[in-house]
Amino acid sequence: MTSAPMKSSRSAPPVAAPYAVPRVAPQRRWRPALVWLAVALVAAGGLIAAAVLRKVGTTAEYLAVNSTVEVGSTIDRSDLSTVRITVDPALKPIRAGAADEVVGKFAAVGLVPGTLLTKAQLTETAVPGQGEQLVGLSLSQERMPAERVKPGARVLLVVTPDDGPASGQQQTTAAPISIVATVADVRAGVKEGITLLNVAVPERDGPLIASHAAVGHIVVALTPGS
Repeated sequence: MTSAPMKSSRSAPPVAAPYAVPRVAPQRRWRPALVWLAVALVAAGGLIAAAVLRKVGTTAEYLAVNSTVEVGSTIDRSDLSTVRITVDPALKPIRAGAADEVVGKFAAVGLVPGTLLTKAQLTETAVPGQGEQLVGLSLSQERMPAERVKPGARVLLVVTPDDGPASGQQQTTAAPISIVATVADVRAGVKEGITLLNVAVPERDGPLIASHAAVGHIVVALTPGS
């Protein structure tokens, strides 16, 4: 009796699926003109950034005031100090190397410690000048023009009549007294709404203006071209 042939326990290996060959994307062509344009833009941006950084980061020494200098006073070397800062282009302070040109000049306005010194704050003419007196005025807002009065402006000091009825009758027919003056300094008063003015007036009119200013009988008017 013949035995049946035995089947093999091993199965045939599976047939692999066909492998898809990836397609190669077509390569882009480089345009030299665009490449050079990009390089130029990057270089220009770097130069601009470097220029801005150099301008912002540059510091220099300038003259500053280290003590109070009243208007009309002579500026001494001991009144000056040097500071190294970066200055806004809108400001024009005096360089530290020009200290010799500043010493001996007069303060056109009142200078306080810590102030950067500019040419507009200096004058070669003494304040008050020959034949003049410097008078201080304390004025409320209603006794000054709405426009801001600046140092160097030519103003008209008008003496108002007294508050008494008799003196008011005397002043009705007489023209008000007015004196031309030059503003030397302008400051804010201690009280709100009060402005302090230092004005240079003719020497003969100094006592008159001072006496009327003490009782609040002075009004300031701007003259044409001031």
